[in-house]
Amino acid sequence: MPALSKPSAKAPSSPDPSQIDSLPTAPPQPSRSFLDHLPPWIATNIRSKQSRKMLFRCWLASWAAFILILPHNTLSTMGNAAFFAFLTSIFLPPYFPVQFFLYMISTLMIGTLLGWGFGAAGMRAALAVRDQVLLKSSLQKAQETAAGSANPDQVFKIEIFQGDFLDVRSNVVFGVFLAIGAFIFAIIRAYFKPLIFMSIFGTISIDIYCSIGPLFPFGQYTLLNSLLIPVAMYIAIALAVTIFIFPQTASYAYLGTVAGLISQMKVVLDAQEELLASSPGSITPESPTARKLTSAKVSMFSIFQGLNSQGKFINAEFSWGRWNGDDAKQLEEPLMIVISRMNGLISFIKYVGRGAYTAQTQDAELAEVKTPRAPAATDTFLVQQMYKRNETGELEHSLRLEDLLPRLREATSELRLAASGGFAAIRDFLVFVNTTRWSWSSTADTLADQERSLDSAIDRLRTSLAEFKSTGRLQLIEPFESHLGKKDAPLRGMYVCYVFSATIVIVSEAILATMESVRETAHKRRKNRLWAPKGLRQLAHALFVEKSIDGDARAYGDNQPLEEVAPEGDDETKYRNRPPTNAVQRIMSGLHAMYQWTGTPEALFVFRYVFVSIALWVPAVVKSTAHFYYVQKGIWALIMAQTTLTIYAGDQLYNYVIRLAGTFIGLVFGLLVWYVGNAHAHGNAYGTAASVAVFLVPLMFLRLYAPQQYLQGTILLGSTIVLVVGYSWIDGHLPVISNVGIGWPVAWRRWTLVMIGSAASFILMMLPAKSARKAVRLNSAKTITGLSHVYGTLMSAWIAESVSSKELGPPALPPWATSFRSSLIAIALQLRDLKEMAQWARWEGSIRGHWPYEEYNRLTEVQQEMVAVFSQLSGALTKLDNEWRSNFLHHTKVVNPNFISDVLSMFALVAQSLRTGEPMHAVLPQTLLDRLLYHDAAAYATPPSGKDGIDHVEQVRSLEYLFYASAVIAVFQLMELLDELHSITRNLCGEVPFKGFEQWRDVHQRAHAPVTTI
Repeated sequence: MPALSKPSAKAPSSPDPSQIDSLPTAPPQPSRSFLDHLPPWIATNIRSKQSRKMLFRCWLASWAAFILILPHNTLSTMGNAAFFAFLTSIFLPPYFPVQFFLYMISTLMIGTLLGWGFGAAGMRAALAVRDQVLLKSSLQKAQETAAGSANPDQVFKIEIFQGDFLDVRSNVVFGVFLAIGAFIFAIIRAYFKPLIFMSIFGTISIDIYCSIGPLFPFGQYTLLNSLLIPVAMYIAIALAVTIFIFPQTASYAYLGTVAGLISQMKVVLDAQEELLASSPGSITPESPTARKLTSAKVSMFSIFQGLNSQGKFINAEFSWGRWNGDDAKQLEEPLMIVISRMNGLISFIKYVGRGAYTAQTQDAELAEVKTPRAPAATDTFLVQQMYKRNETGELEHSLRLEDLLPRLREATSELRLAASGGFAAIRDFLVFVNTTRWSWSSTADTLADQERSLDSAIDRLRTSLAEFKSTGRLQLIEPFESHLGKKDAPLRGMYVCYVFSATIVIVSEAILATMESVRETAHKRRKNRLWAPKGLRQLAHALFVEKSIDGDARAYGDNQPLEEVAPEGDDETKYRNRPPTNAVQRIMSGLHAMYQWTGTPEALFVFRYVFVSIALWVPAVVKSTAHFYYVQKGIWALIMAQTTLTIYAGDQLYNYVIRLAGTFIGLVFGLLVWYVGNAHAHGNAYGTAASVAVFLVPLMFLRLYAPQQYLQGTILLGSTIVLVVGYSWIDGHLPVISNVGIGWPVAWRRWTLVMIGSAASFILMMLPAKSARKAVRLNSAKTITGLSHVYGTLMSAWIAESVSSKELGPPALPPWATSFRSSLIAIALQLRDLKEMAQWARWEGSIRGHWPYEEYNRLTEVQQEMVAVFSQLSGALTKLDNEWRSNFLHHTKVVNPNFISDVLSMFALVAQSLRTGEPMHAVLPQTLLDRLLYHDAAAYATPPSGKDGIDHVEQVRSLEYLFYASAVIAVFQLMELLDELHSITRNLCGEVPFKGFEQWRDVHQRAHAPVTTI
């Protein structure tokens, strides 16, 4: 499925190198231009050359589509729905590469044809069941009435639209076909988000057929000609401008998106300098650095998701350039690795952003700190004693984190600069490949310069990485040399520095692998050539497999339900009934599944969709209201009710605000466009064309570049302008029976019908209301369960007995790494959608009490932080030698089997509480660190027999220990985040009290405190 998101300068198809190099960390300029005072999405796209090109192309196609209705010949050919060419240009501007556009417009046309097919079949069946006696009587009466008139044909048409030939049997058949068609298109809209245009235009087609068809006493199978002819004309215009006006291929767009993604990665990496230069406590969630990193993180995942979608079409085209589709797509895997590992780098801000630090013990397992969010009352006696002892040691020896950050910054400076230079080299080379496709002059010298720059960046990064591994990292140990091997040594700061060092090493290695992949392709592809398409199977995959909800699909208020990430090797039969073995069981199993489906939010949406379609269709087939319905365009209310319905109430309420605001502003500007170009006349072709041309520029800019949350409003704004201007011109120049007026009469009718449709869908929304708030809670349980599966995968990899990494060879990755990355990115994208759903849920109001949005939002943020921690943990585990890891298993507290059981139990209990809404028990451990200390004390009471032969002091200085410490501290950070999830869930779902338990626990621990080194 191609990315349906708007083109944006944040991820342009062909980034401007001068813009890419300007990082947000640059010092502010003393003088600011007018654009600097505008919102960033406006200023950025105005400055972007690529955005201006795209704006001109889409503006030209839309204006040309409007120009078609001005000459009388084309207006007569297009019919009374001639404005549909202009309207389609607002729904689907030609900002895609040509095959993307063909795919999107094909779904639109297929939907229209399916609606036509259902309508035609309904008309044929309705004619077959008509009462022939009543039909003959009605026809005879109509002939007698028209016989004495000057224009019998016109009189006959008027009688048709007055409902003189309506038949109850025929109406029922049309109603059945409308219900079936609405049911099918609602299913498509609920479950197949890439086919959103198919659903919408298919519904419009069957609405038209079933609303107007019953009025005719004979077969009228060409009712949709007036819709299809204008759409076909627009398709021709859009294809022409896509091919000849600033053309771009999927390969061009793909490489441009890759360059934009790398730019966002470079922003994250460069921001680490500012982070390391900050004092602890100055970095808060609202600080500029934290906001920058959060924004870049969201942007990285969003761009990568679009990249994954674009890749499905990259081999289905003819393209000219050095690289073919496969060359470009091979970057996807290494980039996914880089994104996954940079997630761990982003999480380091949690360490720097703490205002108060506590000391730690001599073990890496106890190198985590207590977050200020966890109240001190939750700390047990063991934890309090540990914090007090460690804080004293850090203060005494000046080994607090603020004392160590300057050393960490200096030790990693060259490596970070080399890695940033690697990003810049990759980006510049891809920009060169992408922008010299049609350079007829010799580019051999420039290509050689680009290759030399890439080679130089690779050599620099490889050298810096080797130096840091061998000597640079040892600078971090120097302040702790005198404390190594001593009891209660304050080593927390060293382990935190190890976390950053291990992460920057892992990220640098991933960048180096990506650079080498680019260099390998560069050496193979040295000349531009024509590349032919390889196959079209990815089209079917995009149509029926991919379920992305990006871009325009979201513009219609549709939200994809989140799917739970299952553990590896999950078999449904382990948790449910055995599969059916005979015909009766299969039938009953199918009926049971259908019964369960009827209670889902998607099923309720489908039923509402069908009901509101029938309810607002009935006046069209009642004789007393049929003429009024047709003349006053009652079908607008029907279409508005269908399009404003969404699965969840919060989404729908938000849609009302945005859509009604867009409609109102569209009415104002529609009247302005019409009266500026025509004054009080019935239409001046030159004035109308000029007025539309001017006002269409800002309209198209909003359609292309408005933030996603406002996109549905901008579409309604544009379509309302089209309807006001289009109907006004048609009614002034084409004889029609249903003349709605010119200018103001069109506007007030449009607003009235929009309100009627919205009111109808609002009533259906309440019967019964499907709350997005409940969906937020249930989907949070799903994502938490998915995170528990990820934790289980990583712990399984940690404790697994396997061959030495030396036998596997340096390039090898563990077998679990690929599936793990895919699962982690899937959860990250689900959490992004969940956060957006929580924002929409706020629109449901607080009738029964305040809905704790802040807690649910924090619940999602904590899970997003967990994703970063898991990324850090997986990156460390992939670097650990298996033999080295196995030797340390019995000395690693976080892989104690009892502790692993506690962590998974906590995941399960938190998810279960959110899923059922039941309160959690007060006796559950509120800090997992206490459980770790307890299990460690028990394990220390019976230490493993024999000597392990491990020199722990020497191992601390080894490179392997760098990754080992990073992995262990990641688990501690996970513990802290899971504790916070537990705390938030207790606040949301309640707590079962146990009086006296906390006091008894404290007394018991003081009396039985273990005499061990913690």
